[in-house]
Amino acid sequence: MTEMDKRYLDNPYPDYMGEPTTPSGYDEEHVKDLICTYVDSILEYVRPGGDDDSRGDLYVGNAGIAYMFWKMSRSERCRDLYPALDHASAFIRDAKINGERYKKRSAERYSYLLGNAGIFAVSAAISHDLNQTEDLSNDLANFKSGISASKEYISTKNGCDEVLVGRAGFLTGCYWLNDVLSEKRITDDDIVAICQLIILSGREYAKHTGSPLPLMYQYHGTEYLGAAHGLCAILQVLLDSPWFRTDPISAPSADLRDIKRSIDFFLSLQDQEGNFPVALEDLKTGREKRLVHWCHGAPGAVYLLAKAYLIFKEDKYLHSLRHAADLVWKKGFLRKGPGICHGVAGNGYVFLLMYRLTNEPKYMYRAVKYMELLTNSEFKHRARTPDRPFSLYEGVAGTVCFLIDLLEPEQAHFPFMEVFR
Repeated sequence: MTEMDKRYLDNPYPDYMGEPTTPSGYDEEHVKDLICTYVDSILEYVRPGGDDDSRGDLYVGNAGIAYMFWKMSRSERCRDLYPALDHASAFIRDAKINGERYKKRSAERYSYLLGNAGIFAVSAAISHDLNQTEDLSNDLANFKSGISASKEYISTKNGCDEVLVGRAGFLTGCYWLNDVLSEKRITDDDIVAICQLIILSGREYAKHTGSPLPLMYQYHGTEYLGAAHGLCAILQVLLDSPWFRTDPISAPSADLRDIKRSIDFFLSLQDQEGNFPVALEDLKTGREKRLVHWCHGAPGAVYLLAKAYLIFKEDKYLHSLRHAADLVWKKGFLRKGPGICHGVAGNGYVFLLMYRLTNEPKYMYRAVKYMELLTNSEFKHRARTPDRPFSLYEGVAGTVCFLIDLLEPEQAHFPFMEVFR
């Protein structure tokens, strides 16, 4: 048994063979019951103000649970299941209190998934929907303090560009707030300025290390390629920038060239199964480790590939996407749990993305089956319990987001990684 084999369970379902042999529909009430089961467990075991949430962040803290409830409050299918916005307000209030102790740290102000920027972004969305104008103003001011903080360094010894704590993550918050608030609050000029810093940082690092890519980055000394820590999500947020929302593309020619060449180099790393290496160093060491997680591997790479396909209209990106999705179908039934970072729900999001992109029922069928995997007896018996089992990225709060999106697939997107804007 290989290392990969130990990480996933066999998918018990046949692949899509067309209607009516393999129907792609689902029982809406069953999905809602599953949502309620997860939400009830969160409300039973996680309390705003509890001792177990010392940080409050989006990744594993109360801000992530607040985001889940906020998402539910905006769902036509699910908003009546709970007083969702009230719960969102309670959880984000506690997260902000816990985040106060970190406000003086400059890096915290633009750290999104693991820092204060994400807490205040979600708080701004909740304050907006509650019509709390003073709180909204304060939340936005705290979030926007990350703009100047993100410009203080071109690079740092531990990296400052990736999604968890770096500039790319902060940009996902900028894009998301501009999407969900009634007015655009983050200017194109500020967004472009941060993008230019990311490009400059990537060029300097690539030149210094003799990288085969024109843009490359490191996080704590490792040249990661995946979504959570590495290259593919950084490139994706650059494609999300105002430069690529114009026709023709308005990015400076040198920047466009380096972004495109970096994407295509990353594409060239896809293996025969459809996966990608964890880190660039793996190419030198011959390390065979391949992970089928959002954080490392094909399930996170699909968002870059989808964005590249939508912008550049080149079939090679769609071909790569299909290859990656086939891998996830075969080897994405992870034993690590139900979460979105490295779990079944995160891999289920791959099929919702592909369904939105292609409108092919095969992908909706696969997404439904990944929902059914959550209650599979073997999964219940053999899956591991995450360290933070109720959180957004490791636990069932993220699973709830996937299930809400399954009910409304026309607008489904992995948290903060919308590629169709």
